Amino acid sequence: MILSRLRTAASTQETRKTAPNHKLESLAAMASMIYHVPYPLNPDAKTGSGVRPMRMLQAFKDSGYDVELVSGESKQRRVLIKKLKARIAGGESFDFVYSESHTMPTALTDKDHLPHHPLMDISFMRYCRRHGIKVGLFYRDIYWRFPEYKERLNVLVHTVTRALYNLDLLRYKTAVDRLYLPSLGMGKFVPHFPASRHAALPPGGEIADVPATESDQVNLFYVGGLGGYYNMQDCVKAVAASRNALLTICTREEEWQQVAADYQPLLNERIQIVHKHGRELIPYYAKANICMLFIEPSIYRSFAAPIKFAEYIGFGKPVIVNSGTNVAEFVEKNGNGWVVPFKEKALTELLDDLAEQPQKVSQVKNQALEIRHANTWLARAQQVAKELSSGK
Repeated sequence: MILSRLRTAASTQETRKTAPNHKLESLAAMASMIYHVPYPLNPDAKTGSGVRPMRMLQAFKDSGYDVELVSGESKQRRVLIKKLKARIAGGESFDFVYSESHTMPTALTDKDHLPHHPLMDISFMRYCRRHGIKVGLFYRDIYWRFPEYKERLNVLVHTVTRALYNLDLLRYKTAVDRLYLPSLGMGKFVPHFPASRHAALPPGGEIADVPATESDQVNLFYVGGLGGYYNMQDCVKAVAASRNALLTICTREEEWQQVAADYQPLLNERIQIVHKHGRELIPYYAKANICMLFIEPSIYRSFAAPIKFAEYIGFGKPVIVNSGTNVAEFVEKNGNGWVVPFKEKALTELLDDLAEQPQKVSQVKNQALEIRHANTWLARAQQVAKELSSGK
């Protein structure tokens, strides 16, 4: 039934906007949903935690949904939630609620990080669920359970925030039907919420067709950070040791300045550092025939789902990844790249082999192009709609 409602939604959205007093029966015939985030959305966001909620919001709209948005500071959300509760109590129907958590506890998401309405958001989800509206929530990260989190905060701060993170998950048990995670592998680190109600919802990409630049060389491209979890030094060493592979690393200029002293001795004439973003990346994607995510494995990497990996997929680029990571599992399953051990020699040998046998790159590129439509933001939104609207 949900599919038929999606097909008719686009033609009925305009009617709803121009006739706010029509009967509840016509409202129920529409594909409508509530999109909730406990913070203001940022259309100009450039980091993954800011980009994802904007992309998912647009994907639901592109799927045909009339979206009721609950976002902003807690004072703004309180007004929106009160109005929605009144509409639900009056008999208005919504297909489901979808929410995206913040990287900090829900109670502290206001600009001043004070708990002005600490119970409001999750209580609203519980209210919707009691009225027969299924709730799905994307739980962004679990870094607060790792030792590094304690190490960078004072005892009082991390004691309070960890207590609030735990409280969120305890309350989700009765407020959320399905807890979406970047990967199912993250589920083993998520306390309190039943694993039977976990589901994977990794980032999506946007399909981008760029004209390929013909080249006899292996032309590699990496977009992202270079510090912390994103140490690329072994990758740089492996490329420098190869016979003719080229590597372009695109990272923020301020981040490059922080790590440049560590990388400069490793560079040669076949490795360049650039600072681009947005549409400025397109020529680099056009030039590249392979993208890179050769990064030291860790417990965190075993379940992380970087947005840059989804972007690579959207551009239809084969990828080289190292074993021991969540993205390596994806590549092994989907055949859109190569998985090698995290060893400089292993990567260098692969690059030299691909340079000698370029047909291998062409074969994998075909597979990379084939999986794009199943890994877009639109596909992720439709997954949520299917799972939360079943039976309606």
